Amino acid sequence: MNAAQPVPPRQMAPSNLRVLPEPSSNPGLLDYLSASRLKCWQTCRRQFFFRYVERIATPTAPALFIGQQVHECLKSLNWARWKSEPFDADQRRAEFDESWKRGLESESAPWKKEGDEANAKAQAWAMLETYFAESPVPYSETPEGVEVEVDCHLDRFGIRLVGIIDLVRHGGKIVDYKTAARTPSSGSGPEQHATQLASYATLYRRATGQTESGFELHYLIKTKQPKILVSSLDPMSDRLEAEFFRLIEDYLEGIANKSWLTSPNQHCSWCPFTRECRKMSGL
Repeated sequence: MNAAQPVPPRQMAPSNLRVLPEPSSNPGLLDYLSASRLKCWQTCRRQFFFRYVERIATPTAPALFIGQQVHECLKSLNWARWKSEPFDADQRRAEFDESWKRGLESESAPWKKEGDEANAKAQAWAMLETYFAESPVPYSETPEGVEVEVDCHLDRFGIRLVGIIDLVRHGGKIVDYKTAARTPSSGSGPEQHATQLASYATLYRRATGQTESGFELHYLIKTKQPKILVSSLDPMSDRLEAEFFRLIEDYLEGIANKSWLTSPNQHCSWCPFTRECRKMSGL
Protein backbone atom coordinates (compact mmCIF):
# COMPACT_ATOMS: atom_id res chain seq x y z
CA MET A 1 0.00 0.00 0.00
CA ASN A 2 1.48 3.34 -1.00
CA ALA A 3 1.03 5.97 1.70
CA ALA A 4 3.12 8.67 0.04
CA GLN A 5 0.35 10.88 -1.36
CA PRO A 6 -2.60 11.59 0.95
CA VAL A 7 -5.98 12.04 -0.65
CA PRO A 8 -7.62 15.44 0.01
CA PRO A 9 -10.29 15.12 2.70
CA ARG A 10 -13.96 15.57 1.96
CA GLN A 11 -15.35 19.06 2.46
CA MET A 12 -16.54 19.49 6.03
CA ALA A 13 -18.28 22.34 7.81
CA PRO A 14 -15.68 24.54 9.55
CA SER A 15 -15.28 23.90 13.25
CA ASN A 16 -15.99 26.67 15.75
CA LEU A 17 -13.43 25.24 18.19
CA ARG A 18 -10.30 26.76 16.80
CA VAL A 19 -8.94 28.70 19.78
CA LEU A 20 -5.73 26.78 20.33
CA PRO A 21 -2.70 27.46 22.53
CA GLU A 22 0.66 28.36 21.11
CA PRO A 23 2.48 25.09 20.25
CA SER A 24 5.38 26.11 22.48
CA SER A 25 3.08 26.14 25.53
CA ASN A 26 2.21 22.46 25.11
CA PRO A 27 5.26 20.88 23.46
CA GLY A 28 4.35 17.89 21.32
CA LEU A 29 0.61 17.88 21.99
CA LEU A 30 -0.21 19.71 18.77
CA ASP A 31 2.50 18.11 16.64
CA TYR A 32 0.32 15.15 15.73
CA LEU A 33 -2.62 12.95 16.71
CA SER A 34 -2.60 9.19 17.14
CA ALA A 35 -5.10 6.56 18.21
CA SER A 36 -3.15 5.94 21.44
CA ARG A 37 -3.25 9.62 22.41
CA LEU A 38 -6.95 9.89 21.67
CA LYS A 39 -7.77 6.68 23.54
CA CYS A 40 -5.83 7.89 26.59
CA TRP A 41 -7.72 11.20 26.39
CA GLN A 42 -11.02 9.30 26.36
CA THR A 43 -10.00 7.14 29.30
CA CYS A 44 -8.94 9.98 31.59
CA ARG A 45 -7.67 13.48 30.90
CA ARG A 46 -5.72 13.44 34.15
CA GLN A 47 -3.94 10.26 33.02
CA PHE A 48 -3.25 11.97 29.69
CA PHE A 49 -1.71 14.90 31.55
CA PHE A 50 0.73 12.71 33.48
CA ARG A 51 1.62 10.63 30.42
CA TYR A 52 1.93 13.25 27.67
CA VAL A 53 2.41 16.61 29.45
CA GLU A 54 4.42 15.66 32.53
CA ARG A 55 5.85 12.66 30.65
CA ILE A 56 6.22 10.56 33.78
CA ALA A 57 7.92 7.28 32.93
CA THR A 58 6.23 4.09 34.16
CA PRO A 59 7.33 0.43 34.19
CA THR A 60 6.02 -1.78 31.40
CA ALA A 61 3.22 -3.99 32.71
CA PRO A 62 3.88 -7.72 32.16
CA ALA A 63 0.72 -8.06 30.02
CA LEU A 64 1.88 -5.19 27.81
CA PHE A 65 5.35 -6.68 27.50
CA ILE A 66 3.86 -10.01 26.40
CA GLY A 67 1.70 -8.22 23.85
CA GLN A 68 4.70 -6.35 22.47
CA GLN A 69 6.69 -9.54 21.98
CA VAL A 70 3.78 -11.38 20.36
CA HIS A 71 3.32 -8.43 18.03
CA GLU A 72 6.99 -8.44 17.05
CA CYS A 73 6.85 -12.12 16.12
CA LEU A 74 3.67 -11.65 14.07
CA LYS A 75 5.29 -8.73 12.29
CA SER A 76 8.21 -10.98 11.37
CA LEU A 77 5.77 -13.64 10.19
CA ASN A 78 3.98 -11.17 7.93
CA TRP A 79 7.19 -9.81 6.48
CA ALA A 80 8.17 -13.37 5.57
CA ARG A 81 4.75 -13.84 3.96
CA TRP A 82 5.23 -10.56 2.07
CA LYS A 83 8.54 -11.86 0.66
CA SER A 84 6.97 -15.25 -0.22
CA GLU A 85 9.39 -17.08 2.07
CA PRO A 86 8.44 -20.58 3.25
CA PHE A 87 7.16 -20.83 6.81
CA ASP A 88 9.98 -21.83 9.17
CA ALA A 89 8.91 -22.48 12.77
CA ASP A 90 12.50 -22.74 14.00
CA GLN A 91 13.34 -19.35 12.51
CA ARG A 92 10.24 -17.81 14.08
CA ARG A 93 11.28 -19.23 17.46
CA ALA A 94 14.82 -17.91 17.14
CA GLU A 95 13.49 -14.46 16.24
CA PHE A 96 11.09 -14.58 19.17
CA ASP A 97 13.89 -15.49 21.61
CA GLU A 98 16.07 -12.66 20.31
CA SER A 99 13.21 -10.13 20.46
CA TRP A 100 12.36 -11.19 24.02
CA LYS A 101 15.98 -10.74 25.06
CA ARG A 102 16.15 -7.26 23.50
CA GLY A 103 12.87 -6.36 25.18
CA LEU A 104 14.17 -7.32 28.61
CA GLU A 105 17.22 -5.14 28.04
CA SER A 106 15.20 -2.06 27.06
CA GLU A 107 12.04 -2.39 29.19
CA SER A 108 11.53 -2.62 32.94
CA ALA A 109 8.67 -5.09 33.27
CA PRO A 110 7.90 -5.56 36.99
CA TRP A 111 7.87 -9.34 37.38
CA LYS A 112 6.40 -10.01 40.83
CA LYS A 113 8.30 -13.15 41.74
CA GLU A 114 10.94 -15.56 40.51
CA GLY A 115 9.73 -17.63 37.59
CA ASP A 116 7.16 -15.09 36.37
CA GLU A 117 9.29 -14.02 33.44
CA ALA A 118 9.90 -17.61 32.27
CA ASN A 119 6.19 -18.40 32.61
CA ALA A 120 5.27 -15.28 30.65
CA LYS A 121 7.65 -16.22 27.86
CA ALA A 122 6.25 -19.76 27.65
CA GLN A 123 2.72 -18.33 27.61
CA ALA A 124 3.57 -15.91 24.80
CA TRP A 125 5.14 -18.62 22.65
CA ALA A 126 2.19 -20.96 23.24
CA MET A 127 -0.15 -18.27 21.92
CA LEU A 128 2.03 -17.80 18.86
CA GLU A 129 2.19 -21.54 18.15
CA THR A 130 -1.59 -21.68 18.34
CA TYR A 131 -1.85 -18.73 15.96
CA PHE A 132 0.55 -20.33 13.50
CA ALA A 133 -1.61 -23.46 13.47
CA GLU A 134 -4.99 -21.72 13.34
CA SER A 135 -4.29 -18.42 11.59
CA PRO A 136 -7.32 -17.13 9.65
CA VAL A 137 -4.91 -15.66 7.09
CA PRO A 138 -3.53 -18.34 4.73
CA TYR A 139 0.25 -18.20 4.72
CA SER A 140 0.16 -18.15 0.91
CA GLU A 141 -1.89 -14.93 0.89
CA THR A 142 0.26 -11.92 -0.04
CA PRO A 143 -0.51 -8.88 2.13
CA GLU A 144 -1.19 -5.43 0.74
CA GLY A 145 0.81 -3.95 3.59
CA VAL A 146 2.75 -4.95 6.72
CA GLU A 147 3.39 -2.50 9.58
CA VAL A 148 2.21 0.33 7.35
CA GLU A 149 3.31 3.72 8.69
CA VAL A 150 0.66 6.17 7.52
CA ASP A 151 0.59 9.93 7.95
CA CYS A 152 -1.98 12.43 6.72
CA HIS A 153 -2.84 16.05 7.42
CA LEU A 154 -6.38 16.72 8.61
CA ASP A 155 -7.03 20.12 7.07
CA ARG A 156 -10.21 20.60 9.05
CA PHE A 157 -8.24 20.56 12.30
CA GLY A 158 -4.84 21.77 11.16
CA ILE A 159 -3.07 18.76 12.63
CA ARG A 160 -1.45 15.52 11.47
CA LEU A 161 -2.84 12.06 12.13
CA VAL A 162 -0.28 9.24 12.29
CA GLY A 163 -0.51 5.51 12.84
CA ILE A 164 0.96 2.09 12.14
CA ILE A 165 -1.40 -0.54 10.76
CA ASP A 166 -0.40 -4.11 11.68
CA LEU A 167 -1.57 -5.78 8.47
CA VAL A 168 -3.64 -4.96 5.41
CA ARG A 169 -5.00 -8.09 3.77
CA HIS A 170 -5.74 -8.47 0.08
CA GLY A 171 -8.77 -6.40 -0.82
CA GLY A 172 -8.14 -3.68 1.75
CA LYS A 173 -9.10 -5.46 4.97
CA ILE A 174 -7.37 -3.92 7.98
CA VAL A 175 -6.11 -6.38 10.61
CA ASP A 176 -5.13 -5.53 14.18
CA TYR A 177 -3.70 -7.98 16.72
CA LYS A 178 -4.85 -8.14 20.33
CA THR A 179 -3.64 -10.26 23.23
CA ALA A 180 -6.19 -10.88 25.98
CA ALA A 181 -6.29 -12.70 29.29
CA ARG A 182 -9.79 -14.03 28.62
CA THR A 183 -12.21 -14.44 25.74
CA PRO A 184 -13.84 -11.07 24.95
CA SER A 185 -17.56 -10.93 25.59
CA SER A 186 -19.76 -11.19 22.52
CA GLY A 187 -19.84 -7.93 20.60
CA SER A 188 -17.38 -6.13 22.89
CA GLY A 189 -14.84 -5.34 20.18
CA PRO A 190 -16.47 -2.46 18.28
CA GLU A 191 -16.97 -0.03 21.16
CA GLN A 192 -13.66 -0.85 22.86
CA HIS A 193 -11.63 -0.29 19.73
CA ALA A 194 -13.79 2.22 17.82
CA THR A 195 -11.29 5.07 18.12
CA GLN A 196 -8.39 2.96 16.89
CA LEU A 197 -10.36 1.53 13.98
CA ALA A 198 -11.68 4.95 12.96
CA SER A 199 -8.13 6.28 13.03
CA TYR A 200 -6.87 3.44 10.82
CA ALA A 201 -9.78 3.82 8.41
CA THR A 202 -9.15 7.55 8.09
CA LEU A 203 -5.46 6.96 7.41
CA TYR A 204 -6.14 4.18 4.91
CA ARG A 205 -8.67 6.24 2.97
CA ARG A 206 -6.40 9.29 2.82
CA ALA A 207 -3.42 7.17 1.73
CA THR A 208 -5.12 5.08 -0.96
CA GLY A 209 -8.20 7.01 -2.05
CA GLN A 210 -10.22 3.85 -1.39
CA THR A 211 -12.51 2.64 1.36
CA GLU A 212 -11.33 -0.26 3.45
CA SER A 213 -13.31 -3.47 2.92
CA GLY A 214 -13.62 -3.96 6.68
CA PHE A 215 -11.67 -4.84 9.80
CA GLU A 216 -10.49 -7.98 11.54
CA LEU A 217 -9.50 -8.07 15.20
CA HIS A 218 -7.31 -11.13 15.75
CA TYR A 219 -7.38 -12.04 19.45
CA LEU A 220 -4.65 -14.29 20.89
CA ILE A 221 -6.14 -15.36 24.20
CA LYS A 222 -3.89 -16.28 27.14
CA THR A 223 -5.96 -19.10 28.57
CA LYS A 224 -4.35 -22.34 29.81
CA GLN A 225 -4.98 -23.73 26.36
CA PRO A 226 -4.46 -20.66 24.13
CA LYS A 227 -7.29 -19.75 21.77
CA ILE A 228 -7.61 -17.66 18.64
CA LEU A 229 -10.68 -15.53 18.05
CA VAL A 230 -11.41 -13.32 15.03
CA SER A 231 -13.91 -10.48 15.19
CA SER A 232 -14.93 -9.19 11.75
CA LEU A 233 -16.31 -5.66 11.43
CA ASP A 234 -17.75 -3.58 8.61
CA PRO A 235 -15.98 -0.53 7.12
CA MET A 236 -16.13 2.71 9.09
CA SER A 237 -19.62 4.17 8.98
CA ASP A 238 -20.43 7.84 8.45
CA ARG A 239 -21.64 8.03 12.06
CA LEU A 240 -18.42 6.59 13.43
CA GLU A 241 -16.41 9.00 11.30
CA ALA A 242 -18.48 11.92 12.66
CA GLU A 243 -17.90 10.73 16.24
CA PHE A 244 -14.17 10.40 15.56
CA PHE A 245 -13.97 13.97 14.25
CA ARG A 246 -15.96 15.23 17.24
CA LEU A 247 -13.48 13.47 19.52
CA ILE A 248 -10.63 15.31 17.82
CA GLU A 249 -12.45 18.61 18.37
CA ASP A 250 -12.90 17.71 22.05
CA TYR A 251 -9.20 16.86 22.32
CA LEU A 252 -8.09 20.16 20.78
CA GLU A 253 -10.53 22.17 22.88
CA GLY A 254 -9.40 20.37 26.04
CA ILE A 255 -5.72 21.02 25.25
CA ALA A 256 -6.51 24.69 24.70
CA ASN A 257 -8.32 24.90 28.05
CA LYS A 258 -5.80 22.70 29.90
CA SER A 259 -8.71 20.55 30.97
CA TRP A 260 -6.94 17.89 33.00
CA LEU A 261 -10.06 16.63 34.79
CA THR A 262 -9.97 13.20 36.38
CA SER A 263 -12.41 10.48 35.29
CA PRO A 264 -12.93 8.19 38.30
CA ASN A 265 -13.75 4.70 37.03
CA GLN A 266 -12.55 1.09 37.14
CA HIS A 267 -9.33 2.08 35.35
CA CYS A 268 -8.18 3.85 38.52
CA SER A 269 -7.42 0.47 40.10
CA TRP A 270 -4.63 -0.21 37.61
CA CYS A 271 -3.64 3.33 36.58
CA PRO A 272 0.13 3.85 36.97
CA PHE A 273 -0.43 7.47 38.06
CA THR A 274 -2.66 6.86 41.10
CA ARG A 275 -0.22 8.46 43.54
CA GLU A 276 0.22 11.58 41.41
CA CYS A 277 -3.51 11.87 40.83
CA ARG A 278 -4.33 11.65 44.55
CA LYS A 279 -1.76 14.30 45.30
CA MET A 280 -3.17 16.64 42.66
CA SER A 281 -6.68 16.17 44.07
CA GLY A 282 -5.51 16.60 47.67
CA LEU A 283 -6.62 13.12 48.70
